[in-house]
Amino acid sequence: MEAASAGGGRFEHLREHSIGLPQVLFQSITHMAPAAAVAYSIFISVPQSQQALPLSVGLALIACICAATAIGQLAKLFPSAGGMYTYAGKSLGPWAGFLVAWLFILFQPLVAPFLYLEFGWAMSDVFSNSIGWHYSGQWWIWVVLMTVIVFLLTYRDIRLSTTAGVILGAFEIAIFAALALWMMFSNAGDLNLQPFNPTHAAGDWSGVFKGMVFAILAFIGFEASAPLGEEARHPRRTVPRAVVGSAIAIGLFYVLCSYAWVFGAGFDNFVNQATTNADPWRSLGKVFWGGGWVLVFLAICNSIAANSNAAVNAATRVFYSLARNGLAPRPLGRVHERFRTPNVAIIWMSTFALVVALLFGWKWGPLDGFFTIATLAVPPVILVYMLVSAGCVYWYWTKSRGQFNPLLHLALPIGGIVLFFFPLYYQFVKYPPVYPEKYGNWVDIAWVILGLALTAFVVIARPDKLADVDRVYVEDETVEGRVESSPVA
Repeated sequence: MEAASAGGGRFEHLREHSIGLPQVLFQSITHMAPAAAVAYSIFISVPQSQQALPLSVGLALIACICAATAIGQLAKLFPSAGGMYTYAGKSLGPWAGFLVAWLFILFQPLVAPFLYLEFGWAMSDVFSNSIGWHYSGQWWIWVVLMTVIVFLLTYRDIRLSTTAGVILGAFEIAIFAALALWMMFSNAGDLNLQPFNPTHAAGDWSGVFKGMVFAILAFIGFEASAPLGEEARHPRRTVPRAVVGSAIAIGLFYVLCSYAWVFGAGFDNFVNQATTNADPWRSLGKVFWGGGWVLVFLAICNSIAANSNAAVNAATRVFYSLARNGLAPRPLGRVHERFRTPNVAIIWMSTFALVVALLFGWKWGPLDGFFTIATLAVPPVILVYMLVSAGCVYWYWTKSRGQFNPLLHLALPIGGIVLFFFPLYYQFVKYPPVYPEKYGNWVDIAWVILGLALTAFVVIARPDKLADVDRVYVEDETVEGRVESSPVA
């Protein structure tokens, strides 16, 4: 099926209204990679947060709930494969949609490469230390393997990849939640609220806020269901529920795991255990479950696969939308005749992710390559969350006053903006990272400056390029004899 675009061209539709709430919800959940995020992303926060790790994670949860609420409030009005840039364009204006799209193309395509490196490092460590294969360069083999697996999942029908996400996501959450509860019950007599005391962080609150940076990295993806707005059934209800529900559910899961980790490792020994073990959660699995550590390792690998699957789904839908709006090469807007997936975008994304992962791994090794890309990816997504939160306030205050809710449309979005400011300040001003991770900061600064300049240029000299940025293409869905639609879409 094809339809004319505003610019007079034609685009091909995705498989509209084909997946339900469970698949859409787990698109966000698996993009957050619950098990891998606990094992590796939140793990990076330990040197700064120390025993106050649950506090950093809890503050990141509050900030992300605020942002998720704002995103959800716009998602119910503007279902689109463009996701966040459509929300910004509709609420703040086409210039904001363009800027968010610019920020998006820096961070979202980087998710798969750093996950591939994460997988390469994890597999290399296990095969070298537990199986006896000591080839030091094996990480690239695992990177290629994961690239192929994700490509095969995402290239075919969206119903295949999202159903796989439900199964994979449920498995990883079950394993890590079980181990966390096991550790807590095993140390029930020692449990207390000290992990929420900022004095246990390096430098008190400064350590807490700096730890938030990588705690937020663990949350990236709760918004990943937004680009499925054209493929979801009842998108004006399904997508908001998935965005907010995933942020709350997995955020609480993160707090549970980080709290259990502090006492499972021993409160006084926690920092040493977390920073001297190549894979501290695998070590915890050996301590508490013996040979059951294999389940922990499988959950981590499963988590990386599920996250990569969701990341490629999200990225390719947005590039499809950008191409449809004339902001990306038109071939990226093509759809497979049988599978109704953006096949050209998937091929391009898979190639890009593989090349980036191999280059960073070759230059700095898989672990430092992962850290460097992760450092690079966090600030742009924080800026996107802040812009969309501002858009929620502006839209409901100026254009939808009859629906304005002081909590949903003012207090929570502004609270998110304020909380997100602190990790940015500590990453760029107070305690910037060391090299090679610091390269990520410089790339972010250059990218934002260039994006602002391009946005100003397009607004002034080429406003025609912004004509379709805020357009919602999804066709209204007939539900039980009525049409599900929005009066403002």
